[in-house]
Amino acid sequence: MTKAPPFRVVDSRRPFQGKVLTVRTDRIVDDDGRTSEREVVEHNGAVGALVVDDDGQVVLVDQWRHAVGARVLEVAAGKYDVDGETVEHALRRELAEELRVEGGSLTFLATFYTTPGWSDEVLDLYLAEGVRPIEGDAPAADWEEQGIEVVRLPFEEALARAAGPPGDAKTLVALGLYGLKLAGSWTPGQADRPPPDAPARRAARRPA
Repeated sequence: MTKAPPFRVVDSRRPFQGKVLTVRTDRIVDDDGRTSEREVVEHNGAVGALVVDDDGQVVLVDQWRHAVGARVLEVAAGKYDVDGETVEHALRRELAEELRVEGGSLTFLATFYTTPGWSDEVLDLYLAEGVRPIEGDAPAADWEEQGIEVVRLPFEEALARAAGPPGDAKTLVALGLYGLKLAGSWTPGQADRPPPDAPARRAARRPA
């Protein structure tokens, strides 16, 4: 059972709206009349997949991340930034752009908030197996992503390298869950996989 929040939102405004995110400022008040402000980053969310090839190698991408000023080892992932695109279509597009692969099976692993202290971003995470190289021309990656390097590693080495420091959260979650699956101590539950139109549903639940 979800408990009611300890305060009420009495006013909301959006002082910044960018291409990737929007900043919302909420004025809140509790039952004792105390007021404060909360800054929330609204994000359309993202989808990613831990790709494991037929040899059991983990396939990751090494890419430059401008925000942290460093290259980061990550699972292939991308934003929900195409209107009307389904969860699977968005993931397939990212796998084609970043890894130049297609096909294979997708097993849902988890859906989680990336940074719930200040953002509503949700990431849908999958395990991709049995993918194959795209024959012919693959979709062109964004020019900012041209420095991406595809890295294939044994699971243990991938886990050690992904830990950083600092490491990428979604990649550590993916490797951790995959490690539990390999050990036979956890089985991904498919009943909770997001509906195809999950990105649109989440955006519709935001305050007006």
